[in-house]
Amino acid sequence: MADDLPNVGFKTADDIAMKMGFDIDSPLRIQSGVLYQMKMICNDGDTYLGINDILEESAALLDIDEDIILPIVKDMIHKGILINEEDCIYLPYLYEAEKDTAERLAYKANYEDGEEIKEIDFDELQKLANIEFDEKQIDAIKLANTSNIMVLTGGPGTGKTTVTRGIIEMLKKQKKTIALAAPTGKAAKRISELTGSPAMTIHRMLEYNPALGYQRDEQNPLTESVLIVDEASMINIELMHNLIKAVPLKMKLIIIGDVDQLPSIGSGNVLRDIINSKKIPVIKLDKIFRQAFWL
Repeated sequence: MADDLPNVGFKTADDIAMKMGFDIDSPLRIQSGVLYQMKMICNDGDTYLGINDILEESAALLDIDEDIILPIVKDMIHKGILINEEDCIYLPYLYEAEKDTAERLAYKANYEDGEEIKEIDFDELQKLANIEFDEKQIDAIKLANTSNIMVLTGGPGTGKTTVTRGIIEMLKKQKKTIALAAPTGKAAKRISELTGSPAMTIHRMLEYNPALGYQRDEQNPLTESVLIVDEASMINIELMHNLIKAVPLKMKLIIIGDVDQLPSIGSGNVLRDIINSKKIPVIKLDKIFRQAFWL
């Protein structure tokens, strides 16, 4: 009941099971308790746990010794109910999401479509955007022009929105079609107001339906030339996995966010992991522009 029915939590199912005569150390009870506890912990940010953490947390929930739980966890790993990679214990859906996302991002970073890279007229671009860019902001716009995927990061007031506006103007001049998205409605509205370009939530862009799931995927991908994703620190691994599946290999992907702001709701710290991997080109803005209202 706890594993299969969405409205029945482990504690409710456990109370029913105890009244029906289940043993406190029943393997079925232990397995269900381990899965429940892992899901609860992973919902707060983690994508995997160490074996000692699983034993400690599950023992507290089930009120039994860790020695009784250990062989059940080993059996769950043997049966594929849990995944063990280098002593990191995953729920299978999180393991698949993390592994597939990493592989797709790495492949995208190494992809070259052979399209001619167009020169940027920064004098004209600055007039169009009504902005004067500093050296690092220019570097970011150049990277957006040449790279199939990039990350733009930096703290508050460092000019991420300024650069985004410059990138959008550059892409428009190149006749590129642009999708602009953010994890929440509030974030999408904000980036739309600041850039003057329409934006939507990632869920809406991927045509998410609670009953049917995400309608945009590798079989029905996004069709724009470029995808710009703002407030990426809020994206958890499951959402990122569904997003990257809908991004065609030729579609330029620009990821924007600050790892010290607005953590993800759910499993994973995707933006920080992408930056720390050093596999994706990153521009970090570090100069504060306090006087500019759009920053």
